[in-house]
Formats: sequence, C-alpha cells, structure tokens
Amino acid sequence: MALLTLQFKDLALKEFELTGQSMTMGREPDNDIIVENLLVSGYHARIDPAGREYILTDLQSKNGTFVNGERVTSTKLKDGDQILVGKHTIVFTLSQQEIQEDQKLTEPTMFIEVAQGASEAEAQDPTSEGLDSTAVSAERRAVLSFLAGGGDEYEIKKKLVKLGKGEEADVYIGGLFTPKVAATISRRPTGYHLTPTGRAKVKVNDAQVGGSHRLREFDTIEIGPAKLQFYYKG
Repeated sequence: MALLTLQFKDLALKEFELTGQSMTMGREPDNDIIVENLLVSGYHARIDPAGREYILTDLQSKNGTFVNGERVTSTKLKDGDQILVGKHTIVFTLSQQEIQEDQKLTEPTMFIEVAQGASEAEAQDPTSEGLDSTAVSAERRAVLSFLAGGGDEYEIKKKLVKLGKGEEADVYIGGLFTPKVAATISRRPTGYHLTPTGRAKVKVNDAQVGGSHRLREFDTIEIGPAKLQFYYKG
C-alpha cells in the first residue's frame, strides 16, 4: 500500500495510507491531508488512484504544487517523489510489494486477458457480457473529436492527456474561464478515465462530473465552450 509522509523541514509530522480512494490536501479542515500553512490553498492538490498508478493534480492553487522541485499541474507519481505544497513536503513511497510488481510489468497495453473458462467466442467479441469494449484492443485508437468550440480531432496516444488552455495542455480548449488544465484523460487497464481538475466544470452526456469518470464510446464531453466526442477508430 502506498504511503504519504507529511514533513516540515526534516520533521515527519504524520503518515497517510493511500487506500484506493482519491485524497485531497490543503488548509481547509475537510481535506484528507490538512496542511496548516498560509502558503497553501484551501484545496491545494489531489491524488487519484489510476489502476496501479497514482496521479497528482494541482487544484489551481495560488502558489503551485511542485514535485522534486518542478512545478506541475498533473503528473504520475513515482516511488520517492517529494511533493512540495507551501513550506511542507509530502513524500510518496510505494510498498516493497508494489515496487516489485511494477518492475515485473511491461508497458501497459489495451488487451484484456480472457478469464479462465471464458469461451473463444467471448474473447473475440468485445461486447460479450463481462468484457468492456472500451478496453479491449490496442488496434482500436481512442479519439477526441470537436463537435463545437474547437478544430481538428485528437488521437489519444499518451497515457495522460491534459485538456485546457495552458501551454502544457495537449488538447487546447479556449474560453475566458477555462483553466490552464481543466481535465485529464488517463489510460488505465479498464479503459480511459476523465478527471476534472480543481473547480473546472466538466460534463459528460450533460451530467456534471465531480471525480474520475470512465469514458464509454460516443460519450460527449463539455468543457467551457467546447464540446467533444470520445470514440474509437479501427
């Protein structure tokens, strides 16, 4: 189980276990990790589980979130990473078992192993009950296509794609109130997951999304003035 250690200078203050749920950090008392520092925003950053990985997302904090000295908006955490919020450091560590499992894994693919006892027909048919057709074949390329408020379609090739109007965004979305990074799309063994950042208003099929949302083919995503459709090619 991954562990977060809150430190001030060289003093360890408290440890937090990542139990598979999202965790927020900031000054407000309803955060999972409360950091009492005037340089820390009320809701400063969030860590989301993504399969075997953990994604750190800055929640549009005033003074920024840093990992190993580099300012980030959203990034995958690695064992030993040091997260700086205000004057406090949060050290991310994986258990020995997780480290060993990560070493055994190769680059994730979008193939699903057939469960023991499943028929050959089920293996070949991604619509068979129990299989998710959005996470079946690497030959099917995930694509975002603008229906409004944008230009060309975008083929998702990276494990983590950022949507917003900042320079670091992979998919540019304009609009006066659009954050630099409004949302991310992460590739996981179960498919593609959309996660809003900060207080950005993100809708999927006309319903506002609060946390991580697994995308299904032909879902429509609304961020600011932009409307996109998620689908597969191939």
